[in-house]
Amino acid sequence: MKLINIPFIVITISTLLGILVGYHLTIVPEIVVLSFSVSIYVLGISWKRSKKIFSKGHSFIVIMIIVFIIFGIALVKIHNPKNYSGHYSNYINLKEQPYTIGIQFYIKERLKPTSYYDKYVACIKLLDGKALHGKILLQVARDSSQNILDIGSTYTTFTALKPISRALNPHQFDYSKYLQTQYISHKIIVLPHQLIDNHKIEHSLGYIADQIRKTSTLKLSKYNFNSTQLSIINALLLGQRQDISQDTFESYRDAGAIHILAVSGLHVGIILLLLNLILKPLNRYHKNGRIIKLILTILSLWCFAIIAGLSPSVLRAVTMFSFLAIGINIRSKVSIYNSLFISLFILICFNPLLLFSVGFQLSYLAVFAIAWIQPLVFKIYKPRLYLSKKLWEIFTVTIAAQLGLLPLTLLYFHQFPFLFFISNLIILPFLGGILGFGILVILLAYLNILPRSIAALFGNCIDIMNIIIGWIANQKSFVIKSIPFSTSMCIISYLTIILLVVTFKKYERRKLYGLGVSIITLFSILIYEKHITSNLQELIVFHNQRNTTLGILENQQFRIYSKDSITVKTQHFLFGNYLIKNRAALDTVIQLKNVYQYKKQKIMVIDSTSIYAIKSFHPDIIILSNSPKIHLDRVIDSLHPKQIVADASNYKSYIDQWEISCKKQNISFHRTDKKGAFILK
Repeated sequence: MKLINIPFIVITISTLLGILVGYHLTIVPEIVVLSFSVSIYVLGISWKRSKKIFSKGHSFIVIMIIVFIIFGIALVKIHNPKNYSGHYSNYINLKEQPYTIGIQFYIKERLKPTSYYDKYVACIKLLDGKALHGKILLQVARDSSQNILDIGSTYTTFTALKPISRALNPHQFDYSKYLQTQYISHKIIVLPHQLIDNHKIEHSLGYIADQIRKTSTLKLSKYNFNSTQLSIINALLLGQRQDISQDTFESYRDAGAIHILAVSGLHVGIILLLLNLILKPLNRYHKNGRIIKLILTILSLWCFAIIAGLSPSVLRAVTMFSFLAIGINIRSKVSIYNSLFISLFILICFNPLLLFSVGFQLSYLAVFAIAWIQPLVFKIYKPRLYLSKKLWEIFTVTIAAQLGLLPLTLLYFHQFPFLFFISNLIILPFLGGILGFGILVILLAYLNILPRSIAALFGNCIDIMNIIIGWIANQKSFVIKSIPFSTSMCIISYLTIILLVVTFKKYERRKLYGLGVSIITLFSILIYEKHITSNLQELIVFHNQRNTTLGILENQQFRIYSKDSITVKTQHFLFGNYLIKNRAALDTVIQLKNVYQYKKQKIMVIDSTSIYAIKSFHPDIIILSNSPKIHLDRVIDSLHPKQIVADASNYKSYIDQWEISCKKQNISFHRTDKKGAFILK
């Protein structure tokens, strides 16, 4: 029977808890060091008194948990580059107006571009002549040349270093918060001609991986692969999704097959199975066959990681499956759970903020759910034929993975494609062949010996897969979107799933009672949150560039008043998540008016016409829109408002002047570019 190392699992979970505490609470590093030292000393004393861990030494267990919680906090502090004197943030003062400064940096990673910018993660080498370090976001304005900067290349520019703005509208995706988990808090925006190439290369594994990837892509481009085929090949085998079109991405997402496009646990797991199958004869024909097989397997996995670009998701998957490979080949009394938790512990020791990566969470939850739930579901039905057995196995793996990922998927993406069963049943049996075929194609192209007939055949395979995915995604009635799902519902859902599996595994009445309580709690939270949102009423002045957009929520109906027309894409960006969170529907989009009455508040919009003298109307709130040329002191003296709001449709210089005027007049002033959307309950 395989043994599960319970103490190590407790250590890993305690460390994860510590990382959560360390990230969300501000704790002085000196206190962490002192606490950790004292805890280790107390742990040593407890060790001597404890005869058997987790049996007689209960005090030892508690102290050990505390020690590794502090260890997790310490990991966050140790890995935070801002805690070191050489980090650039300790030498700049961004509270003042950003100023032009000389910056030398090298390109570390290429990000997905937008319509206006190519985006990169850059590492600072020199700042204003000082040798400093730290990661920043580089945004290069796109032009007709579309030159892509090379990983490892060093550049110099003279520009302003700016903080990355937080999300300024309610429930909007906070890109700055996401980048903080990558230790990135500042950005520079440049035009292509402002970059001075230093003709120096920063050599690293990332640089080597990028060179392999670039050469592979260049070799493949000599064949008749179209842009869609090349983008899928890059995603499937080279770990690069930047060039995938939005339509293709949405098709895979709606079909429940987005995991196919991200090189992660699925791909590495399939490759591990293929390697085990190919290298299986070594067990029979060599006395050390098992060890040789293990070494070749791990080397092959890491070679694939290099080919795939050494992206974080690839590193996570390969590390995890390297330990799984060790567990599979050693066999004797080794549990898959041990392999999972060992790899998890090692990864968070090297980068504790991986815990906040969505891909990291989904990868480990999927593998854990498959290992724990799939064997139970598989026993429900025992097919006789080989084909039906394999299909049932794929189906149960899909069920287990989706059950494990469901709450987190609903929390992050707010949609559920019911057709993921069909897409996985059709694609997964052939994905191993597609990956193997793809690796062969890349190797042959790299060696310049790829026959064009083989390249055409692989291109046809990609096209067939895209057609199938596109057909599945077009069954729109099977994709449920805009599902409201809160963090508390996610936590209780996981508790319910755990209790359901435990009860199914070994029935006991007390477990059934616990399951019943968790289900009742889940429905109680659902009813409570629905009650709260049904009674919510508020007026919002959104932060919308070059446009004034005002929204009123009543009875879960959302009316939008806008100066200019709003595209569907802009609507989704501004208030898509807001509607989901509040279980609301968009009612109408109406032309912006100059006067509003909301509850007891009178609201006036003063726009570029600068007309504000309305007989016997004294507003409580004034919204300044589209840079009106007014003397604000006179407006205040004339209308006596209690609140003035300036949105993103105004010039920044105007807003600065208005803020000074309001401060002198002791009038509350709200600027959306700093404080975010104005919300009136």
